[in-house]
Amino acid sequence: MKEPWDGTYVAHTIVDRGMSAWSATADEVSRTLPRLAGEVETHLAAAPWGGGAEGQAFYQAHFREGGPTEMINQCKRLAEEIVDAGDRLRKAIDNTRQTDADISYDVARMTREV
Repeated sequence: MKEPWDGTYVAHTIVDRGMSAWSATADEVSRTLPRLAGEVETHLAAAPWGGGAEGQAFYQAHFREGGPTEMINQCKRLAEEIVDAGDRLRKAIDNTRQTDADISYDVARMTREV
């Protein structure tokens, strides 16, 4: 027994609000991250830990496995992924909506032909 195809339900207002929030977050991250990363890099360049034995011990512990430099690089990659994910999600949503509309059109046309 075949069940009638009932389509895909996309709550447009909810999806649009969610995508707007995602875009706003992605814009905020893209806008503020360079400034924040620059501030961290400036403070690191000042080398406030000093050149003595204690300062060198701190430096070696702090920069182990990339330390804050690796953190900054990961933040930059994450920011790019946030923007990219939003773009890909928007495309997937648009494709779903268009596919749903195309199937509805085809089903309606087939019904008339029979």
